[in-house]
Amino acid sequence: MTRPRFARIPQALEYASISRSRLYEWARQQPNLIRKNGSASLVDFNILDSLLDALPAAELKSAAQSDNAA
Repeated sequence: MTRPRFARIPQALEYASISRSRLYEWARQQPNLIRKNGSASLVDFNILDSLLDALPAAELKSAAQSDNAA
């Protein structure tokens, strides 16, 4: 299944696993992230993907560190 170029907000939230408030925070930083088509708000997945790609990598503990913390 390929992702669409644009989708409504609920589909974008599910796709990106983010909250609605985070989406609107990003929309203030990237004004073209959300577009209007009549009453529908459409999220540009190309821009959303670039924002997701810019997130930092997770720093995971090694298994030994996890065992010692328990």
